[in-house]
Amino acid sequence: MSRQDLARTRLDIASEKSETRKNALAEIKSWPAAEALPLLAAAIESKNDDVLLDISKAMLTFKDEALPYLVKALTSDSWSIRRSASFILGKLGSSSLKKLMEMIPQNEEDVDYWMVQTLGNMGGEAVQYLVRVFKHPNQKIRLAAVRAAQNVNDGRMVVALLHLLEEQSWPVRKAAYDSLERIYTNNQAAVVTALDNSSEEAKFWIIKLLSQQANPELTAKFAKIVENGPMESKLEAIKALSMIENTEAHRILVGYLAHKSWIIRKTAADAIYSQGLGASEELISAINGTNVDARYWSVKLLGQSKETRIFEEIVKCLRDAQASVRSAACQALGALNDKRGLAPLMTLLNDESEEVRTAAILALSQLGERDESPVKVALPAHVRQENMMPCIHCGKLVGRNFTFCPFCLGHLRHSCRNCGRAIDSKWKGCPDCGTPA
Repeated sequence: MSRQDLARTRLDIASEKSETRKNALAEIKSWPAAEALPLLAAAIESKNDDVLLDISKAMLTFKDEALPYLVKALTSDSWSIRRSASFILGKLGSSSLKKLMEMIPQNEEDVDYWMVQTLGNMGGEAVQYLVRVFKHPNQKIRLAAVRAAQNVNDGRMVVALLHLLEEQSWPVRKAAYDSLERIYTNNQAAVVTALDNSSEEAKFWIIKLLSQQANPELTAKFAKIVENGPMESKLEAIKALSMIENTEAHRILVGYLAHKSWIIRKTAADAIYSQGLGASEELISAINGTNVDARYWSVKLLGQSKETRIFEEIVKCLRDAQASVRSAACQALGALNDKRGLAPLMTLLNDESEEVRTAAILALSQLGERDESPVKVALPAHVRQENMMPCIHCGKLVGRNFTFCPFCLGHLRHSCRNCGRAIDSKWKGCPDCGTPA
């Protein structure tokens, strides 16, 4: 073939015109490998994906004979050529793997990086080679290997990635978790076993994985972690329990509403809400229990359920000995949007706790806003805005006609020493007889 014909063929196989390209590639496939492969290898720099795909298919017809040219391309100065060579090598399949590994140059980081991408596309047979790169001294290549592992649907790769969850390097642990999210179902038994045998750091990631399965058989394991694990694992285990929507998991979560740790109680409450089981018998039972925290959170959750059948139970909580529970009951009645709540809420406007009085007022305003024919709430005179003033001692709002502040018991009013008329502490004297204060 003349130089002119060779130059034309080189242009044709990289042509963006499909018919021209395919005709040239069909012809070149009939050539001897020694003539065809150098020409094809030089053309893989194309940035056109359709061109690259057709050239790749042509090179694959030469099978192992294409390996030396592709391995050499991995050392090219051109990023596009290295990427394309890695793509084509991955398409060769595991049958060429052993021969490929024998040809790879040693200690060349660019080659190592692209080989990682290649191995990730070769399937199960590449597991042992890819795992070897998990220990590469270059962190960039190491992370690339861990991320490439998500393309290998093999149970052995799951085991290898689980070991990486024990690494000190957070980026490595995170990359291992991200890959496991994609392939852990290939060996779930290994993941469950790791939950019992791994370090506390690794367990955190494993709990996140297993929570996605919502497996009722793991209920007891998650509960044990909440009792004995570090705080981060406890919180993840609670979230995992929320994914298991059965009575046992729900009962355990309700039990955590009485936990000594506030963050455990709050996380459990959020988890129960996310389960969406509504006004369960477990929650109704908790509002009548001896633990004030359990009563508080269960009342709040029952209010969020918006189930009017629990109205009477919530009203009973308005008489709870703890102000926090009474306040939560007010909020729950407001959330229930039941007009029967107007009368019992009115009785809380004189509650000894400012927190409860405020909650009652807000709940009453909620019921009024949701009523198609708004009911004007007749507030007691002493809580109307125009009849209130700040206490001169503690600053909280009190009735203007109060003698003592109900919050700090500071004396608010004085009497004229001459005629006995009540006078304000800011006045200079009595307005009736003129006696100085």
